Amino acid sequence: MTVDLYSLNMEKGLHYEAIVTTRNEDGTPNAAPMGVICKGPDQVVLRLHEGSHTIANVKREKKFHVNLSRDPLLFTQSLIDNPSATEFTEEKHGFSLKNAYTSFFCEVHHEKKVEKEDAMGENITIMFHSQVQDIKRNRKEYEPLSRAICGVLEALVNLSRVQRVPAEKKQEYADRLKEISRVVNHVGGPKHKQAMELVRKEFEIRIK
Repeated sequence: MTVDLYSLNMEKGLHYEAIVTTRNEDGTPNAAPMGVICKGPDQVVLRLHEGSHTIANVKREKKFHVNLSRDPLLFTQSLIDNPSATEFTEEKHGFSLKNAYTSFFCEVHHEKKVEKEDAMGENITIMFHSQVQDIKRNRKEYEPLSRAICGVLEALVNLSRVQRVPAEKKQEYADRLKEISRVVNHVGGPKHKQAMELVRKEFEIRIK
């Protein structure tokens, strides 16, 4: 079967929020929410910051799975800790997530180191240019991301960065989280609200 990311409503050049699953050195699964760039019908680029479990796993294995989901709790659990073992499916080359509507397996064919300075200071990012080898569809229908899940994702981005930014930026993130929470609690369902409560509690721990 021909691999075609466009059949998943992905477009070339666009940045998508996904959950990337990899195999840890001890053989256990790891999941982390992150952006994936579609570069063609069978090509993606994964952008990772130095220091994470995911980047260590991708560097070692040269393989990963991209899982497309709209489940706010799955995204939140993947950042704060890890989904339970029952959420993973062991594949031939690593792990995917059972409840993702689609997952696809990628092999790295080229990596590029990029150094730049931004609001978080000097950052080193590795760009993993990768070939999509296989697509697994768990559900036929595709539902666009809602405003509520987008709010949860934005809150998770702030949560993942809050320990690395100066004090004034921490306050900016705290103010932003209040507004995101207001919106999500207004337009979201029970899972979105539960996810935001988890984010809020974790944010209070990390901002200290």
